[in-house]
Amino acid sequence: MLAARHITRRFGPLLALDRVDFDACPGEIVALLGENGAGKTTLMNILAGRLRPDAGSIELFGRALRPGSPSAALAAGVAAVHQSPMLFERMTWEENLALGGFGARAARANRANLTIDLKEVAARAAAMAARLGFTLPSPGARMEQRSMAERVRMEVLRALSFEPRVLILDEPTKLLGPGELAAFLDVLRRLRSEGRIVILVTHKLAEALTVADCITVLRRGRVVARPLRGEVTENELATLMIGELAPLSEGARTAGAAGTLALEAKDLLEIKNLLEIKNLVVERDGWRALDGVNLEVAAGEIVGIAGVDGNGQSELVEALAGVRRPMSGTIRVAAADAHDRDGSDGGGALAVIAENRDRDGLILEMPLWENLLLARPLLARACERFGWLSASRAAALCAEVLERFHIRAAGPQALAAELSGGNRQRLCVARALASRSRVLVAHNVTRGLDVAATAEVRRRLAAFAAEGGAVLLVSSDLDELTALCGRLAVISRGRLRAVGADEHDPARMGLLMAGAW
Repeated sequence: MLAARHITRRFGPLLALDRVDFDACPGEIVALLGENGAGKTTLMNILAGRLRPDAGSIELFGRALRPGSPSAALAAGVAAVHQSPMLFERMTWEENLALGGFGARAARANRANLTIDLKEVAARAAAMAARLGFTLPSPGARMEQRSMAERVRMEVLRALSFEPRVLILDEPTKLLGPGELAAFLDVLRRLRSEGRIVILVTHKLAEALTVADCITVLRRGRVVARPLRGEVTENELATLMIGELAPLSEGARTAGAAGTLALEAKDLLEIKNLLEIKNLVVERDGWRALDGVNLEVAAGEIVGIAGVDGNGQSELVEALAGVRRPMSGTIRVAAADAHDRDGSDGGGALAVIAENRDRDGLILEMPLWENLLLARPLLARACERFGWLSASRAAALCAEVLERFHIRAAGPQALAAELSGGNRQRLCVARALASRSRVLVAHNVTRGLDVAATAEVRRRLAAFAAEGGAVLLVSSDLDELTALCGRLAVISRGRLRAVGADEHDPARMGLLMAGAW
């Protein structure tokens, strides 16, 4: 079995893990649950050898694991899929997989000339992908061209290529569509039937109750419960993780065709479109990622876009953010051009919460206060006369944002890389909302957040709209979209289609997302 005893780890003054015990047996799926910052990823990184514990020990099948050595953990049979894909963006998917067990076996097969046959790597990967129910990209495609979901699939394939006895998965399903989830959970069950230990780090309580044999719940760095499946309900698990949840208020739900929220009757006469997209065409790698998209979002409205990853959502958000130039069409924000010639947003009228917080949302090597000032309106608030930056004012502003948005961090000087994944996401959301923009574009904004943080973000989006802002919510979470949005649209193969009021049931939405128009 895998046995960790009295694992303790500090990051400066922050106690991430406090004498944690953790056990898992062969042929068992163990779900590791906890709120953002509870210590789940820290424990996973220690088990995988990426971090050295300050105290404690780990044994696998009776043998001690050398702490702080990823190669030693891998040699002992421990492989991990991390929350943020760890791939070489400028390399092809075949080359990325060649850096795993596929490449090692291909090199042994071609020992005479000491080369790695990428075709053989692709063939081995295709065989495993077929067993897992995955599809592989076209030959020679670079990872920077692939969607987040495809990146995660590559990580899973590469980890399994080492044929590990222990497979650790940190939020593996957060990027999978509804149609992909059941097949992936079946994969986990097959791995369990082969006698492997599977550790599933997740925020999805229903998912844990569906597939896990037992559950370990962390809360602020300590183990608070180890229930077996069937011993707890979803609500009881949520309470163990974060305490009592405040319900999503009725004010967080849009009503009526206009989708207006908590606006006075006199304001309804003055409602105007804060975001207008007309005939937007965006090309990527020679094909139309967006094909004549038209959309309007009014003040006080939350409009949702549903779709399976890779159908043009990323290109739409990038065009709105000004980092991808459209071939044709217009984007207007608050009756002004959305983007200056240099591609930046016009004075903070529009704020974007990117899907990939580590690649596009934050600069991990920079402290929190500097990441916060990447938003131009916040930078202006931290400057004194004549544009001089005040370090003390910037630190105070950052401390205020950290407290207001409940971000667990050592302080403004902490590096973004030191935050947990969920707290990094909170920082991205906090920066966008604190910018006081009129339009907010949120792309899969609650991925990787625990149930309490998810409810908090949804309430903040609703409050933003209630105060007269416009929200464009791009998400693959149908429950989130139907709970928050007054109007819905689906995107498929770069085309956008409005969803009628009688088409909101999951089965119909699934067909629309698949392009069955």
